[in-house]
Amino acid sequence: MAVRDSVRDAKGQVLLPVGVLLDEASIAQLLQRGIAAVSIAVEETEEARTARILARKAQILDLFGETGETPELEQLRRLVLETADAG
Repeated sequence: MAVRDSVRDAKGQVLLPVGVLLDEASIAQLLQRGIAAVSIAVEETEEARTARILARKAQILDLFGETGETPELEQLRRLVLETADAG
């Protein structure tokens, strides 16, 4: 597992930079410093990414339903769908 975002302490000092691989020792050190969670980089295949985006779009469409009630609501739906395309 690799760190996706820099891990910083309460003073803002970098404890682990982006991309560092986590092992049991580094996890134990983070826990001792009170760091309970970090962002993990996930490698995703193109097929998995496409499936995730399609599932997100389906949720958005289900949430909004068939808008068209107002131009503002339709524009909001379009904007939210665009963010889903960004992945």
